[in-house]
Amino acid sequence: MSEPSAAGSLPSAPITLEDLRHKALRIREEVVEEAKATVADRGTQIVVIGVVAVLAVISIAYLVGTRAGRRAVEPPPRR
Repeated sequence: MSEPSAAGSLPSAPITLEDLRHKALRIREEVVEEAKATVADRGTQIVVIGVVAVLAVISIAYLVGTRAGRRAVEPPPRR
């Protein structure tokens, strides 16, 4: 059996190349999942910004149209 080291704990098993490969693959998978989530969030943001912009344009067009329509219906002011 292994004897405790000076620090009082058992020595750890040596890290193998396979251990490092498995760890690197797990980290890679996590990074890919995070990247996909980030892209999905950006896509949603772009859609929301587009909808807000369209609604703003429609609102401004409606406001301008109602003012022009009101001027066309009202008689001209008397002098």
